[in-house]
Amino acid sequence: MKSLIALLAALALSACGSDPYRNLYDGIQTNNDAKRTPSERAMTPTPSYDEYKKEREGAPKE
Repeated sequence: MKSLIALLAALALSACGSDPYRNLYDGIQTNNDAKRTPSERAMTPTPSYDEYKKEREGAPKE
């Protein structure tokens, strides 16, 4: 029984992905986009996680 619990715990942790912050950002972005109108989304699209991360780290934009 203990080995089954350990196996399930290992599987649950591996499902978290390599970057939990990306998943969190994507979830918040999706929630905020759902609240905006289609015209608002077209005029000012939200940046992707990679763009956000570059901006946050201070890397120059390409």
